[in-house]
This record gives sequence, structure tokens and C-alpha cells, in this order.
Amino acid sequence: MNKKYKTKIIPKNFYKKLLEHITDGIYFVDTNRKIIYWNKSAEIITGYKKKEIIGKYCHDNILRHIDEKGNELCLSECPLVYAIKEDKIVEKQVFLHRKDGVRLPVLVSVNPIKAKNGEIIGAVEIFRETSETLHLKKMVSELYRKTYIDELTEIPNRRFLDYYLDLKINEFQKYHHSFGVLFIDIDDFKKINDTYGHKIGDMVLKTVAETLKNNIRATDMVGRYGGEEFIVVYSDLEKKNILYQLAEKLRILVKNSHIHLEEKILNVTVSIGGTLVKEDDNKEKIIERADNLMYQAKKEGKDRVIVN
Repeated sequence: MNKKYKTKIIPKNFYKKLLEHITDGIYFVDTNRKIIYWNKSAEIITGYKKKEIIGKYCHDNILRHIDEKGNELCLSECPLVYAIKEDKIVEKQVFLHRKDGVRLPVLVSVNPIKAKNGEIIGAVEIFRETSETLHLKKMVSELYRKTYIDELTEIPNRRFLDYYLDLKINEFQKYHHSFGVLFIDIDDFKKINDTYGHKIGDMVLKTVAETLKNNIRATDMVGRYGGEEFIVVYSDLEKKNILYQLAEKLRILVKNSHIHLEEKILNVTVSIGGTLVKEDDNKEKIIERADNLMYQAKKEGKDRVIVN
């Protein structure tokens, strides 16, 4: 006996939500070229928010499309006008004027929109950055990643931490926005490497890094300073006891994270030194102070936090 399945009704706002998640810029116009819809990717690509665009007209010359010769297409050979008048799909390479003033090469595709009776009631323009532009952005992104991101743990590296601490100290000196620094070191890491091998050692580094990254605020920063050492920077922090509580939380979470090996479970611990920024601090001073406190925690038995 064949089962009968009921057709699920698609929610009314399904297609609108779908358009909001497409990576291409999309906007709708009526026959007078009044803009009646503007998706999220259109905002990202152009810099113009919905509230700045909806209700405006294409011929208000907001995006100011030009061709390679500098001709203003919005005032003359507009792909939207041609698509509506000729009832044709139009594709064209143009250069739009982003809100910040940059000329951006985009490929536009314009499709007429028709009512049920076949009457053209507007058009939809879909636009995307050209492959050359995207390739350049990808190259820049990859270069940034190689420069500032630790390849193993995928968190910021020492170079980025040095840069970030310089910014925070400059901010403190100008606006008195206090912050705290934790210097974190994995206990007995050399022994872990010698006993289980570097592959397991790498797993430990990634586990600790992930635990730290997932348990700080969006306004804070964690990075790998080198070897088995990590630094956490807590923004807008003025009280030593709060810094201690935050450090203790991380210590406990790391201690209760573990790696499953074939025959046993491997637990790791960390020793943490913490300090607040001082008036005469520079990057070297605050790191050295936190580092010394971390070594004091090691001497006192490891798996503990010391905040000055």
C-alpha cells in the first residue's frame, strides 16, 4: 500500500529569507526604476544600507554605474532600462560607485519581472564582484592569515599579539581603558612530547587553544605566544580579583578537557600568571611581569593561578 505524503506549504517569507542569504547583491525595481528591495549582500558590496536605498530611484544615480570609457550608465545606457523596454536579459561588466568612494568592478545581470498576464512590472538586478577582484581579496586574506595566524592552532600568533598589545597600551595611555594580561603555559609539555610524540603534543596545543578561544568574550583576545605558551588579553578590566576569577575559570576548563588515546585519557594542566596594565607599562614590561608570575605558579606546584 502506497503511503500518501502531504505537501509541505512553504512559508510566505521563505524566498525573502533565501535572497538575504545569497552572496550576490540583488535589488528589485518597478518600471519607473524605483528600488523596492535591497538584499544583505547588496549592502555589503556597496556599503549602502536598505534604509538609504529603498524608495530611491535608479536614476538618482546612487551607484553611478560607469563603463570602461567613463560613461554614466544610470543616466544613459542603463541595463535596467534596456531590459524593461526590450523584454530581454541583459548582462554587462560595469563599475559601481561604492559608498566609501571606491570604484568596484561588478558583473550585472538584469532580468525583467512579469505579472501573470505577461505584463512587465519591473526588473531584478543581480550583481557580483568580478573574479579578478575576488581573487585579489583572497590573496590579501591569505597573506594576512600567514602573517598573523598560527598555522597549527589557528589563533593569532606572536606577531599579532605584539601588535595588539601595542594598540591596547596606546589606548590605555590616551583614554585610560584598563586591561589585563594572562601568560599561560602548559605544564610538563616536554614530557608529553617525549612520552607520546609530537603528534599528540600538537593535539594538546590545539585542544588548549580551542578551549581558551571558546571561553573568552568577543572583546578579548587569545593568541599563541610560542611553543606551549599562550597570552590572553582582557579588555576593559580594572580589578585584580576579576582577572583572577577569569584566569581560574580558564585553568579549570583546561584541566577538565582531555584527549582520548588508545589506552588512556590524557589530561593536561596549565600554570597562569596574570597582571593589570600599569601607568609606566610598555608591551615588554607587562609580558615580562605576567611571565614571571606564571613561573612563580610553576614553582609553587603548577596547575594554579597567580595574579599580582
